[in-house]
Amino acid sequence: MSAVEKIKLAAAGLAPDEQFELFRWWVESDTFKQRQLSALKSEIMAGLDDLADGRYQNYTDANVMQLAEDIGRAGRERLKKSGA
Repeated sequence: MSAVEKIKLAAAGLAPDEQFELFRWWVESDTFKQRQLSALKSEIMAGLDDLADGRYQNYTDANVMQLAEDIGRAGRERLKKSGA
């Protein structure tokens, strides 16, 4: 059994407050923060590349409500599929 598997197994046996404390410790760690920052920078660069290459859509007052409805519908469908 790997160290990660052992940690997961041990964490599953913790009380909810202890699980939260473990989660909070992890997300406040420098390792986690650096990974998140790296992922964010990557996503920003991808967005800038999309803009530079013309891969975007303009929205107006007339069609922004349709966008909001589409996003809401897609979110609800994802929640149904995840069983939440």
